[in-house]
Amino acid sequence: MVSPKSSSSSIGLVALVLAAFSAEDLVSVSGFVSPPRGTRVSLTSTPSLSGSSLRMSIFGDDSRKSDDMESKTDAGRFTTDQYKGVEGAIPSPNDVEVPETRQLRWEREAFVQSKFASGDELFQLRLRIVESRQELIDAQVRYNDSKGRGDRVATQGRIDVLEKELHDMNERDAEFMYALSSELMESAETSGDIEGAEKYRVQMEEARLCIPQLNMHGLWVGKYGDHGYEMINVTYSGDTLIATKVTGDKNVPKGEITFTADLTPRISTSVQPAHATHLEPIELDEKAQRQWGKKYLPRYLGKGQVASENFNNAQWMEGQMILVGRFFSFAWVPIGHQIFFGRPSSELTIKMLREAREEEFKCDHVAVMRDVAHTMMEETHWVEREEDSYFMEDGCFE
Repeated sequence: MVSPKSSSSSIGLVALVLAAFSAEDLVSVSGFVSPPRGTRVSLTSTPSLSGSSLRMSIFGDDSRKSDDMESKTDAGRFTTDQYKGVEGAIPSPNDVEVPETRQLRWEREAFVQSKFASGDELFQLRLRIVESRQELIDAQVRYNDSKGRGDRVATQGRIDVLEKELHDMNERDAEFMYALSSELMESAETSGDIEGAEKYRVQMEEARLCIPQLNMHGLWVGKYGDHGYEMINVTYSGDTLIATKVTGDKNVPKGEITFTADLTPRISTSVQPAHATHLEPIELDEKAQRQWGKKYLPRYLGKGQVASENFNNAQWMEGQMILVGRFFSFAWVPIGHQIFFGRPSSELTIKMLREAREEEFKCDHVAVMRDVAHTMMEETHWVEREEDSYFMEDGCFE
């Protein structure tokens, strides 16, 4: 058994591994989803949207104004052609008019996202929050030690300014607002304040939608060493990410959990770290920054599962999940193994599922018979539904 290494000792290894891959290398992997039309193949963070000019920030050169987001008129309608170049947008096959309900949902999501910082901006914001908190503590100490009325008034003014700045900066941190709203919602429910609980629930859900690591549901594909590419399905239990194998191997088969990650949001009211188990982001050097288009790579503690063949001696070990733009990786720290994951295209998804099923049939003849029986029962079901009147006719079985 390999003795576990400390989390800090893996930082250099992880950073070097990340730097060894270019954005083009990852995106060029056959079968992975390509960026929307009009976007560059890069892992740059999405710039934050400006709340004061919602239309401008969403559509670039589209200067049409929209003071009323709920307007029912056709003047504010737009088509998918206006979404070209917007990261994360999925245009329809044909450039047709977007349904009003979808338009309003997109606008609502963009408005919510405009309230929070993201990417490198978020980490710089948190550094400023720590500095401001320390300055506030120092100002409070000076206020208590001051003897003259003039000094006390001046110091109190500075304290008021710092408290206002901290309040505004915290409101730009989606994780902070998510954790705070969750606590306030639970408190309101306990006290029987139904209206207040609903208000905080809405705030909590809006903030959660703007936290990337809490919105990674669905299928991902990564290369598990000599086993080749495997597919996983990401789900959540509260704030814990759970990655389950959709296609497996001889060691950890399909249906088993391959890793988990604790994504509990940060919340702190002091200059100390928000939580002892939280990891600081990886800070890339200048060369890696130019390569990846960002300075900080968020990472989170997790547990990775390993096993011998036939899923024997299964055990969990320390791990780390690292966000890398539109991709992410998970590292099994004690054994120094790391896997990059990307979104599969629909073609790759079907191909991998078909191949996994064929491989399963080769090894399990019972599974083949079970599948044939299931297919026959399914066909019988639909035949009976389509020809139900035939079976009700007199003498049909004579």
